[in-house]
Amino acid sequence: MSIEKEVQQFISSTVDSLVKWELLVFLYNNPGITDNTEGIASRLGRRKEDLINPLQSLHKNRVLDRWGEEKDPVYAYHPTPTLAKAIEKFVEFNNTKHGKLVIWSQLLKQGIR
Repeated sequence: MSIEKEVQQFISSTVDSLVKWELLVFLYNNPGITDNTEGIASRLGRRKEDLINPLQSLHKNRVLDRWGEEKDPVYAYHPTPTLAKAIEKFVEFNNTKHGKLVIWSQLLKQGIR
């Protein structure tokens, strides 16, 4: 099983951290979640500080909608149709043992530690 070019490109362009990887899988599997950074951090068992930049980046990349106060915005999973398909393929690939290993390999090649 090899990695599809679309999945590989999605990883290269969007998944630039382990936190984003975790967030994308979580959001895809829980598409109705609407919460602020602290709430999402609590659901993932992470510190709020670890999610601020990744959530902002996913909003900038049009994966998340954001509204509310700038200091404490609320996020909701709402990718563009093209991104929704790419995320779906990424998560499906992630759900296999081989896929996880390939994703790890890809991230390591990108310098993620």
